[in-house]
Amino acid sequence: MVWKLVQGSGVVTTDDAVEVTNDATATAIESVQTVTSFFHLPTWFGRLLFILIAVFVMLMAVKLVNKAFRHTVDTMTAAGNTNVTLISFARYIVLAVVYFIGGVVIVSSIPGASDSLAAILASGGIVAVIVGFAAQETLGNVAGGVMILFFQPFVIGDFVRYNDVSGTIEEITLRHTVIRTPQNKRIIIPNGTINGSVLENANYGDSRICEFFNVSITYESDMEKAIDILRDEVMRNPLHLDVRTPETASTEPEVKVEVVELADSAIIIRAWLWAENQTNAMELKFALNRSVKKRFDAEGIEFAYPHLTIVK
Repeated sequence: MVWKLVQGSGVVTTDDAVEVTNDATATAIESVQTVTSFFHLPTWFGRLLFILIAVFVMLMAVKLVNKAFRHTVDTMTAAGNTNVTLISFARYIVLAVVYFIGGVVIVSSIPGASDSLAAILASGGIVAVIVGFAAQETLGNVAGGVMILFFQPFVIGDFVRYNDVSGTIEEITLRHTVIRTPQNKRIIIPNGTINGSVLENANYGDSRICEFFNVSITYESDMEKAIDILRDEVMRNPLHLDVRTPETASTEPEVKVEVVELADSAIIIRAWLWAENQTNAMELKFALNRSVKKRFDAEGIEFAYPHLTIVK
């Protein structure tokens, strides 16, 4: 049947999807039932005891899978291994298999329930509803997750900007991607949506970050002195990164500082701040707000700010 779907026009109908799903599910259920039938006790008490044991084993298996995968993810994240995204994605597939097997074992232990389940699958009612109404969105999100996993436009730990949301990729599931913002909030975005959108990734290919740092001084202030002070304060900070190559080190300044605008009431000076990653860039910028303010005050450089002149 699977080969039949591949052949022909290439268009998979709902009836075809229902038939393939029914066949695969029935085969899986029959295999699980064959194995677990050897452990069934003939009495009601024996079957109830078996069901309780099956539920306990399933929950313990889920707990062990989560613990093992999370430990592996934490270890790989600390080591900077980009395959952590694949491991995190695989966890949900393993959990789905565990829940499926556990559900089949429990249902097959109830007299008459397995026959009812087979009849329902044969009618295709439930599967038709799932495929007909939820396939486009649900399967689209799963397909989006697979595309993200395969092409890796981002991985767990990357700092991204999506629309008006900025944060770190914390989790990639079968259905959605979780972004943790600097405010420690979680933004949950369906994989199908984020996979088809424009995304800014600060860590793609090169984790180094360049931020602009602007200051506005008055026209009465010494412009060249302000430029030298700003460059010196950036170079003093240990988070600053020198991105010059050996070839350009002798011809280019370590920190680029330029006058970017002569505004109506201010001279706007900009410094290009380079840092190892997004977090360091933000901390560098915050530190410069303090140090530049103190240094300008000490050196007699005046910041420009709006003035209001009242004429009587």
